[in-house]
Amino acid sequence: MILAYCIHSLHSSGGMERVLSLKASSLADMPGYEVHIITARLKGRKPFFSLSEKVTLHDLGVSDHGAGRKFRRSLENCLKTIGADICISLCGGDVHVLGDLDDGSRKIAEYHFSHDKFFLKYGSNVLGRAYARLRTRKLERSLAKLDALVVLTEEDCKVWSRLLGNVHQIYNPLTFKSEKRAELTSKRFIAAGRLEYQKNYPDMIRAWAIVAKRYPDWKLDIYGSGSDEKRLQRLIDTLGVASCVHLKGRTADIHSEMMNSSALLLSSRFEGFPMVLLEAQATGLPIVSYSCPCGPSEIVEDGVSGILVPPGDIKGLADGICTLIGNPEVLSNYGKASYAAAGRFDKDCIMSKWDDLFRSITYS
Repeated sequence: MILAYCIHSLHSSGGMERVLSLKASSLADMPGYEVHIITARLKGRKPFFSLSEKVTLHDLGVSDHGAGRKFRRSLENCLKTIGADICISLCGGDVHVLGDLDDGSRKIAEYHFSHDKFFLKYGSNVLGRAYARLRTRKLERSLAKLDALVVLTEEDCKVWSRLLGNVHQIYNPLTFKSEKRAELTSKRFIAAGRLEYQKNYPDMIRAWAIVAKRYPDWKLDIYGSGSDEKRLQRLIDTLGVASCVHLKGRTADIHSEMMNSSALLLSSRFEGFPMVLLEAQATGLPIVSYSCPCGPSEIVEDGVSGILVPPGDIKGLADGICTLIGNPEVLSNYGKASYAAAGRFDKDCIMSKWDDLFRSITYS
C-alpha cells in the first residue's frame, strides 16, 4: 500500500512534525507499506526530526497558501507519479484542493486541532468571529469531500460527527519510551512548545512570579522558539523573575530535559492533542495544566496524575505548582500515576489502529 502524507514543511520542531515523522517512519518499516511525504515548501531545509531511510521526501517548491492553481497541479502530478493508494492531509492549504484532485487515491485528513480552533484564536471580537466563521465553514466544506477525517480526541470527535460522516478518533502515539522514570529531585519545572499566542506563556510566567515569592530556589525552563520570544523575555524582566524563568530555545532531545525535571506545565488557550503531555507522562512527570480544549482532560487525571486548572486561572495555576513543590509525597505519587498512564498511547497500539483504518478504506 502506497501512502502519501501532505504537510507544508518539516523543518519546524512542532508537534505535528514530530508525530508525522514518527508515524511515517513506523509505517515505512511495516511490511506492505511504501511511504512518501510531500512538502509544499521545504526549500532545501532539513527535516527537524529524523526519518526512516525508507520514507521518500518530495518538495513541490510551491506555496500552499491559498492552494492556487499551480499548487494544485503540482500536487496532483506528484500523487500520480507516486501512484498513491491513500493521500493523507495534515490540514494545511492542501486540504482545500485534495478532494478535487483526479489522481485515483483515497483521501484522508488528520486534524490536529479542535473544531473551534479559529473561534478560540480569533473570536475575541465581532470581526474576529466573522473571520473564524468563514475559516471554519471553508474547512468543513473541504473535509466533506474526503473519504475520512481523523481527529485526536473523543471530545472533538463528537463535534465533528454531528457535521460529517466517516469521522474517526485516533490518539497520537508516544514519540519515545522511557525505561526509567524521572527521579523528581530537581528543583525545576519544564514547559515546551512554540512561543506563540496559542501556548499562552504570559499566563505561565505570571503564575511563576507568584510561585517565586514562596519558592525562590525553584526554576522554570521553557523550551521552544517563536514570534513571541522577545515579548516574553520583556515580561520576564518586567516581573523580576529572570533569575528563575528561562527561555531555553529549541531542543531535539526533550526526553533528556524532562528526565532532569520534576513536573511539566501547560497553559495553552487551546490544543488539538498536546504531545508534550504524553511525553511528560512517558517520563513520569506530574503535570499542571489548563483544562483547555482539547486534550488535557483526556490525558491528565485530575488529582491522580496531575492538576487541571480552568483556563485563564493564573492563581489556580500557581496554586497547583505550589501544591506539588510543597508536598513531595504528592509529587511522587502523581509522577508514578503519570508514568503508568502513558501505556494508553503506546506506539504499536496506535499504529495498529491506523493500519486498520487504511485497510478498511482501501478495500471498502
